[in-house]
Amino acid sequence: MAEYEILRFDRINRAFESLRRFVVFEEAIDAYINGDFYASFYCLPAQIKELIVGHLLTEGIIDDVKDILDIEVSGKKAYVKLPEDNLPASRRQRLVTTFCCGNIQSYFSRKVDKLRLNRMKFGAETIFKSIKALNKLSSLHKVSGGTHSAVLVNSDCSIISFAEDVSRHNAIDKVIGDAALREVDLTKLLLASTGRLTSEIVAKAIQVGIPVLVSLAAPTSLSLKIASNFGLTLIGFARGRYFNIYTFPERIEGAKD
Repeated sequence: MAEYEILRFDRINRAFESLRRFVVFEEAIDAYINGDFYASFYCLPAQIKELIVGHLLTEGIIDDVKDILDIEVSGKKAYVKLPEDNLPASRRQRLVTTFCCGNIQSYFSRKVDKLRLNRMKFGAETIFKSIKALNKLSSLHKVSGGTHSAVLVNSDCSIISFAEDVSRHNAIDKVIGDAALREVDLTKLLLASTGRLTSEIVAKAIQVGIPVLVSLAAPTSLSLKIASNFGLTLIGFARGRYFNIYTFPERIEGAKD
């Protein structure tokens, strides 16, 4: 983090005061696939390998970490080697695009079947403990207020992976990439995030087979349609005493016995 001198206005006293405050770092990391430029990731410059791996998985560019022939991070650049048939130029349509077009390809149909058949259950307390973990572990947010967080937990409430980033997308990609690199079964985990549950965030969870997605924030109408169509349990406004289950409540113990 960097420390900056700022002026804070006090509305009650009608006065300005000089203070020093921390600001979280954001840098551009350029990713190359098979030597060609792929994308720039504007992110917190940490867990870059995990970010790239998670992104490749959640975007459907690869199906498994084993599809990556090589990955190297050097400074602000990441170099990935993939088999020719995994190149982004010929990648499958993104999940959201496929859904909106009303043309679910067989590849995604298999994912739907697997997710709908996933019988994992999580207790209500696991939902609250995942949110507690987000609040407790988000050290950069506590100091700067400038990050989003994501956490993966199992049914025993054990924390599998945690990450912070300036982007909610990046934070989710980082925890997924970290778990995947350690060969953790994502289909048995719950993913909790501090960000809004938009269609893109829901697509990331579905793409890797995560059965339950939780957030402190709200879902959108499209995210609910996609979650309902693909078999994802979507939970929003998880804070304090309550959480709202929008789709597939049967994965939460006691919600639909």
